Amino acid sequence: MGVMSVHPPRRLRARVGSVVVSVTLGLGIAAGASASLASRASGSASARAGRPAGSVGRAGVPAFRHVFVVMMENLSYAGAMSTPGLAALAKRYALATDYYAASHPSLPNYLAVTGGSTFGISSDCTDCYVKAPNLLSQLVTRKIPVGAYFEGLPSACDLAPYAGGNYAGKHNPFRYFVDIRTSRKLCRLLQPAARLGPLLKGPAAGVPRVVWFTPNLCNDGHDCPPSTAAAWLTRFVGEVTTSAAWKDGGVLFVTWDESEGSNAAVVPPGRVVSSGGGGQVMMLVIAPGLRRGLRVGVAYNHYSLLATIEDAFGLPLLGHATSATPMSAFFSAKTAVRSRS
Repeated sequence: MGVMSVHPPRRLRARVGSVVVSVTLGLGIAAGASASLASRASGSASARAGRPAGSVGRAGVPAFRHVFVVMMENLSYAGAMSTPGLAALAKRYALATDYYAASHPSLPNYLAVTGGSTFGISSDCTDCYVKAPNLLSQLVTRKIPVGAYFEGLPSACDLAPYAGGNYAGKHNPFRYFVDIRTSRKLCRLLQPAARLGPLLKGPAAGVPRVVWFTPNLCNDGHDCPPSTAAAWLTRFVGEVTTSAAWKDGGVLFVTWDESEGSNAAVVPPGRVVSSGGGGQVMMLVIAPGLRRGLRVGVAYNHYSLLATIEDAFGLPLLGHATSATPMSAFFSAKTAVRSRS
């Protein structure tokens, strides 16, 4: 297998003010940052939902027409690569070989991807609500269609911590943000998973521009073996990649919330350390035109995923996304190679 580990010099990125629980973020541009970097932190005024597929967003990230994100559960990178079904997906699509979770246990990682911080949370608490900007509210503010879908969620805007024995609110990060909980307009975007299937079978215009998907506690691998999760994921990837929305300049990111038995982390500027994080996990990047079996060895983490989405749509960078490396290397032939295995 050919693997290219690329650690390019990190460009200074303007920083959005510190994020803490129950404190609203203020925009703080780093002293001495250039106007272009300030544009990344505040959001490009030219970013619009109607940009044509194939155009460039920010920081080398394509201006995706549709973005799909799936979060799986509790599996190390090594464990994923030793699971035949997941290894097959990694061989067929693009793989980040140096991607890390932000923390332990589950909840802080979900918050990291959607809010740019763990907000000091170190448990799977059910009532530790956060008053801070987040990806969903960013997208709605910019009038970019978004939907979050959850297997086992009984009804739209159901904010209960558990339901039916197969849904856990700790895997629904959006229910923790105060602005979403207190707004019917935002809360109704949290939908039962069954509502996504018919949309995927229809025209691209009928699918939200950004789709978050959380499988149930079995399909995500939390309560069932990795082989079960792999079988579900293979089917779901097939549904997405045959949809008009994915084919219309789309991308599907699949990752795991945390590793097992590791606290490894990525710290600026792209350095991997043995403590303070959630360990190495698999990250699949699935997009039309990417070569089969691409491997990218840049050090990424959950904040990189958030930064990538925000760069694609010209949104302000939240929290630690300001110091994370966006995943633009996947879309540059210079930093990705074809697997030879």
